Amino acid sequence: MILLYWDKTTWYALGALSSSLQQYNLPYKIIRGDPIPQIQSLLDQGLHVIYGESARITTMDALKERLKQLKAHISSPRLMTVVGGPSASGAPEKILSLGADFVVIGEGEVTFPKLVQTWIKANFQKKYLNSLPGIALFDEAGECIQTPSRPRINLDEYYPYSDNEEFPLHPPIELMRGCAFRCRFCQVPYTYGNPRFRSIESITKIIEHYVHYFKPLKINVDIRFIAPNSLGYMEKKRGQPNYEALANLLRHLSQYEIRLFFGTFPSEIRPEYITEQTISLFDMITNRQISVGFQSGSDRVLKEMRRGHSVADGLQAYDLLVSQGFTPVFDFLLGVPSETTAEQWQTLTLIRDLGRKAQTRLHYFIPLPGTPWEASPSSPLSSEIQSEIGRLAKAKIVRGAFARQLQIALKGK
Repeated sequence: MILLYWDKTTWYALGALSSSLQQYNLPYKIIRGDPIPQIQSLLDQGLHVIYGESARITTMDALKERLKQLKAHISSPRLMTVVGGPSASGAPEKILSLGADFVVIGEGEVTFPKLVQTWIKANFQKKYLNSLPGIALFDEAGECIQTPSRPRINLDEYYPYSDNEEFPLHPPIELMRGCAFRCRFCQVPYTYGNPRFRSIESITKIIEHYVHYFKPLKINVDIRFIAPNSLGYMEKKRGQPNYEALANLLRHLSQYEIRLFFGTFPSEIRPEYITEQTISLFDMITNRQISVGFQSGSDRVLKEMRRGHSVADGLQAYDLLVSQGFTPVFDFLLGVPSETTAEQWQTLTLIRDLGRKAQTRLHYFIPLPGTPWEASPSSPLSSEIQSEIGRLAKAKIVRGAFARQLQIALKGK
């Protein structure tokens, strides 16, 4: 039996993963809470159990504790623990050292079912799995083995949702996977490479399923997307929006009785992609807030980040959105390597100047595994900078999980 652990910050991955397990005709169950009694119950029935989690930086402490407790309370060759997700892909040896038997690196839609199938065919002997592509494991000598990468999947061949009767999942629809830009703080391009796109036909089938599922429940059908840059959908050249493809997509989806959210979390937009032409497409969407990755008020810092846009691009996006009655929701990032206190003030001053016509989600830099800055320490914040952030938060100019991110970053030092 396959058990997938549900967490409120990683559950999007479970939609795609459980969908692929259904395609491979592999039985699974999604669980929450303490996994130990649920695993032990299945083992007591004589079953073999595959326990899977998705790991990201904000869930590492909880994952570490669960794996520790599993190791302390259950010792059975019939249990296999598998961890995937961005933190596992970026630092597989670290995850294995916490107690996982295997790490799935990168995309799991094919690798995870193949891992399960191979374990079954090998009569549940884990030692025969070390040649399976796309995984990491410790060999008998305790050395970390990382097998060759698996070819990247075609998104159209896999759906992001699960229609499991016990635990249905309907996450936002992944428009694209990967990114053409190479921001030094972001895991997406280094884990998934250049972007691949889901076709309009595939998106349509998913939306039709969502409508079919939610309409009888008399629940609004809200359609949201996952993308590192929504306006980069089907782009042929980096930095140049494919207006025709975007228009076709939004026009086609507008025929459905849905609320269409585009350019909202978890799919923000790069500022230089917001033009008079692309913003004209927003007449076909429901939301009036548009998420934009501004990131810094310093051009030098933006260059260090390899963002590929300027402060002026962000301000132009602000002007265009506000002039058309939209509220920009900007993401800014403080504490990146080599950032000076003066540059931090530039960002905070810009945030205050943008004022209430924009909203700001403020983030603190956490070195993420698998990125160019994974070993680079965060830049410290002076007491004056922290006081200003507090004032901006009190004035409701900034929001977000800044304090939690700062805590994680300081703990990692």
